[in-house]
Amino acid sequence: MSDENVNNSVEQDEALEIDFSLCCPDPETPAEPYHAIMMVNDDGKTDGTLWGQGTKLMLFDDIIAARKILEALNNSSFQLRGVSKAHLGELKKLEESGRAELFVIVGFTPRGDIEAMPLAEHLARVSKAGNPPPLPRR
Repeated sequence: MSDENVNNSVEQDEALEIDFSLCCPDPETPAEPYHAIMMVNDDGKTDGTLWGQGTKLMLFDDIIAARKILEALNNSSFQLRGVSKAHLGELKKLEESGRAELFVIVGFTPRGDIEAMPLAEHLARVSKAGNPPPLPRR
C-alpha cells in the first residue's frame, strides 16, 4: 500500500464521526424504527456492538423474530434493544464509510431459515408501501 493510500485511509477514519451516545441504547429505548440484538456487559449496558456476522450487522423489523434469534443464541451477553431514528442515522454512517453492511431480518422461511434484506431495500419497500393499518387480531 502506498503512502498516499495510507494517508487517505487515515483521513477517512478521522472524517467518520459517530455519536456513540446514540449507539448505546438502554432497555427502555423504543424501537423506532427497528430492534437490534446488542452485546451488553455484566451491568446490562451496551457498548454499541450489534449482533451480526462479520461486518454484516442485523436489525429487525419484527420483535418476534428478534426474540426467537435471541433465544436461539442462548447467550446472556446479548440483549434486545430498540434502535431509534437517530441511532439508525449513526449506523448508516458506518455503512456509507464501508465499515459495515446493514441488513433487516424480516422473518423466517417455511424451513426456518432467516430471511433478510439490505437496509436500503427494506426502507424503499416500507416507503413504497406506506404504513398500512394493522390487521385485526382474531
